[in-house]
Amino acid sequence: MTTTTLETLNSTENRRAFPGIIFNVVIPGTVTSNSMFIAEVEGLPGGEPPRHVHTREDEIVIIKEGTITYFIGDDIISAKPGDTVVLPKNIPHHFVITSEKMKVTLITTSASFGDFFCRLSMPYNDREIPAPQRLSDQRKKEMKALSDEFGIYYV
Repeated sequence: MTTTTLETLNSTENRRAFPGIIFNVVIPGTVTSNSMFIAEVEGLPGGEPPRHVHTREDEIVIIKEGTITYFIGDDIISAKPGDTVVLPKNIPHHFVITSEKMKVTLITTSASFGDFFCRLSMPYNDREIPAPQRLSDQRKKEMKALSDEFGIYYV
């Protein structure tokens, strides 16, 4: 089995998708000595992850299009284009896309999140965001094992 990481991607694989989400890698970790990862992310309602905690990286999200409600610890933030939201590591968070679709710039303070999403997703060349879908129990188990490996825990 070959493990795909951002370091092994060629330029045509920088666009990756998971049901309901597309990641366009802008700056892979190799450019920043693995200290940061930057991607343009597009998503549809229903493609959001469950509430979770990152133990390795903070996330900074700059809203480009759409509206998103973030639940960070006990705080609720309604974000719109032009807003910047910080999701600190070790604080439970999740979000809900409250518009037809969203587009954000995602910056993480560790490149490991890029490797996590790379292993979770597939190369994707279509323009449309793939429809969100219910995950099989097997896929949920695989995602949990991968999340554990990358210090991401669901709460």
